[in-house]
Amino acid sequence: MVQTIYRCAADEFGSEHRPVTIAQLTHSGRYSKPDGAAAPIIAYPHPILDPRHNLPADYPVITDAELDTLQDLYVEAARCARDAGFDAVDVKACHGYLLYELLNAFTREGSRYGGDYAGRTRMVREIVARIREEVPEIAIVSRLSVYDAMPHPYGFGMAQDGSMEPDLTEPVRLINELREIGVCLINVAYGSPYYNPHVERPYDTHEIGGYVPEEHPLTGIVTMVQLHRELAARTGMPLMATGYTWLREFAPGLGAALVEAGEAVNIGWGRQALAHPDFPREIVEQGALTPTKLCICCSSCTQIMRDGGRSGCVVRDWEIYEPIFRAGQAKNPTVMRELATICRDCHAPTVQSGCPASVNVPGFITAIADGDERRAYQVLRERNPLPEVCAYVCPAETQCEGSCVQAHLRGAAVPIRQLQGYVCDIARREGWVALEAPEQLLERRRAVIGAGPAGVACAIRLLQDGFALTIIDAAEEPGGIAAETIPAERLLAEAAPAEVTAILGGCDTDRLHWRLGTRMSGELTVDDLLAEGFDAVFVGVGMTQPVGLPGAERPSEGVVDALSFLRRAKSDPSLRVPARVAVLGGGNTAMDAAVTAKRLGALDVYLVYRRSFPEMPAWPAERDEALNTGVHFMLLTHPLGYEGEDGRLTGVRVASTSLGDPDASGRRSPVTDESAARVLAVDLAIEAIGQAPPSDIAEWLPGVELTGGGLIATRKGSTRTSREGVYAGGDIVNGGATVVQAVAEGVRAAEEIARDLAGR
Repeated sequence: MVQTIYRCAADEFGSEHRPVTIAQLTHSGRYSKPDGAAAPIIAYPHPILDPRHNLPADYPVITDAELDTLQDLYVEAARCARDAGFDAVDVKACHGYLLYELLNAFTREGSRYGGDYAGRTRMVREIVARIREEVPEIAIVSRLSVYDAMPHPYGFGMAQDGSMEPDLTEPVRLINELREIGVCLINVAYGSPYYNPHVERPYDTHEIGGYVPEEHPLTGIVTMVQLHRELAARTGMPLMATGYTWLREFAPGLGAALVEAGEAVNIGWGRQALAHPDFPREIVEQGALTPTKLCICCSSCTQIMRDGGRSGCVVRDWEIYEPIFRAGQAKNPTVMRELATICRDCHAPTVQSGCPASVNVPGFITAIADGDERRAYQVLRERNPLPEVCAYVCPAETQCEGSCVQAHLRGAAVPIRQLQGYVCDIARREGWVALEAPEQLLERRRAVIGAGPAGVACAIRLLQDGFALTIIDAAEEPGGIAAETIPAERLLAEAAPAEVTAILGGCDTDRLHWRLGTRMSGELTVDDLLAEGFDAVFVGVGMTQPVGLPGAERPSEGVVDALSFLRRAKSDPSLRVPARVAVLGGGNTAMDAAVTAKRLGALDVYLVYRRSFPEMPAWPAERDEALNTGVHFMLLTHPLGYEGEDGRLTGVRVASTSLGDPDASGRRSPVTDESAARVLAVDLAIEAIGQAPPSDIAEWLPGVELTGGGLIATRKGSTRTSREGVYAGGDIVNGGATVVQAVAEGVRAAEEIARDLAGR
């Protein structure tokens, strides 16, 4: 990292420019999130801050022994910084983090690290002294809060009469002692961004859940300047002045005045550096700052951190940070509960009829608005056993959200999928998802073939009814084709298996038995399963057989089916593709393949589709993403075959089409003009023409009627097949629809199985 900094600085400012590199050493204390979830470590009970963190009165405090060990870790961190090439370390003691909380530990009794001044400052002083002694090669600086704006005895640098007036007696004493120990610079800080952010970071807009301060931002800046000048007059320490970003283009003038007066050695701008990292150069070269490039003090950079993201300027660097900002908002309870209030809670909700699983959408959304996320998750699970996966991949814009009346009344539907994802994320983190099943097992056993959405949904419902069952799947983990092939941007590789594991992981082997890595075949048929004692079998396998370009002779290299391509791309992010790629087809799989090829480095991706844009079966959002990614749409273009040389693909033979009369699908049929045939030069062709059932399905489903296309035929409005005791749902019945449709059919099958066998 350090060498990269030097190299970039040399490239930008010349080889003689050598920046000073400082590694900040901090312990977040009560703001600790070691695994992404809050895990506060406190120095003492705090009547002001503890309620904000929902900490009980008996919440444990860090012990003296643990603080002793922590000193060792600070020293070790300094060694690591030295070995990495840093010039200095910053022993951070500000903004309510652990070292700073110890400075306020007036009420920490019976401890070496609390009570009087010597005890409260011991941790900082001893860490600095040990680093100076044990790692003498590295310089030491400190970002130190000198005025907490929190009444005594819970604030450092405060008057002891309980007022909000500053008293710099102790900060001055500590700074002078740190200078004698070996600190060479103090970066002066004030207040806490978690409690009273306006004190050091005056703003125009507060973060979510924030407040509008009573004082004008200029009043706060005047206070900081006055305190800084007092410190400069009473200490011999070089000081860095901070907190002036709100002044925008006028800040350099104030900074220059402080430096010229000898009251500061330099000026630090944090938020300004995020918004306009070139501001120092602009000051030097132009003598002024461009207002439209500067921080607007909107607090969004703070909000990103509050929401667990990487901080940056959402306004000036939006290409990078807007997606991070929005992702954080999608997990923020305040934001999500406010969004949930948009729901009208309709008497006869059209959104419910737009959901294949008939989820009580108003029910779960109003629960969120009420602040009861657990109840919201329970409502989701009543009709959808796999709500998390569906939140990732459902085409909500054409299903539930597409049926929302608010789209007409407000111009935008309730963000149902986003709210569902928010609830499911909380549910898994909080451990609310585990299956609840009756203690008493029923005697009858069921088998489920396929661990995709339909199969797992059916299994969950049967387990909830008290049945023991076995799940059989050819893959090594659950999730189905969707989990293997839908790009990680929409469905993380681990998302589907993780949800299934979270729900079913607690089931013992008497209740649930997995037979993964087991393929149905002529050697293992439904007859065999029924002979094993299963009294009902549900078949929920996917469409595993790719459909190639009809009548085309494939070169040995350069042509691949879309599922194989997507599967490999998802499992190997380092995969690279040639410069020119053709994707044949117009469905969702074709869009996924085209976008993935573009993201993997293809310069030109051509989506070859024989009908026009309105006839495309892909969902609108998928089409839009492909267009926005830069995929070229070759519409009214029929792929005829392939051209190759020495066994390698050199192009796709295509011809123009026109649209004739509608066919059975209701879409106008393409009429090909082969006289207009030509060759599209590409190095890779991805066939996304369709998928078919497993080629050997008839062998392992004896007695089960199949359609002409090899799908399983079920009775109208039912999941029952022609063979008693055998049920089916999902893609193998509907030919390939949505994940939530597969889930709905799995649930329906479980309900029918329970009813049928109850009557025997």
